[in-house]
Amino acid sequence: MRLIYVDNGFAYYQIEESDDPDATFKSSVEEFTTYYRVTGFYDIQERLAHMYVVMRNQQVIGYVTLAMQHLRYDATEEIKEKRVKYNIPALLISHLAVHEDFQRRGIGTKLLDLVFYLAPKLTCWVGCRYAMLSPRHSKGVMAFYENYGFKHPPNFNDNKYSDVFLMDLKEYYSQVDVVQ
Repeated sequence: MRLIYVDNGFAYYQIEESDDPDATFKSSVEEFTTYYRVTGFYDIQERLAHMYVVMRNQQVIGYVTLAMQHLRYDATEEIKEKRVKYNIPALLISHLAVHEDFQRRGIGTKLLDLVFYLAPKLTCWVGCRYAMLSPRHSKGVMAFYENYGFKHPPNFNDNKYSDVFLMDLKEYYSQVDVVQ
């Protein structure tokens, strides 16, 4: 694991190919437990995604996986107005999960904070205008992302990602101080 930073007793790491999963991690959603323990490590080895974990007392208490994605140039009315004629690069937050014993303690917010700490660093190397995700159909989960600033665009024009939530990174970073 490669240490990213430490904050208030929480350590944030990037998982590397040679790392083994923490067998004690268990999400309240079985799909997220399986992804962490099996599929996510395959994705890391195949360079399909990067995984970041937050740890406390040497235990993984949450993780987030990031990958590159794109939005169609006609995906939303707002994007169409930009008059771009090609796909627009986006950062895909593919999985975000918190250990079932640590839910509702702000760990998910800390993981999103990590994503938005990393995003400007990534955009130094590649173009990336949006952050996107497709949350589970749960009012609490959807409200969590909306409270963070993600929006579900009306009439999203891409059936593959019909449940997508977006955040315009240019807009987001114009409102916050960014340290690169």
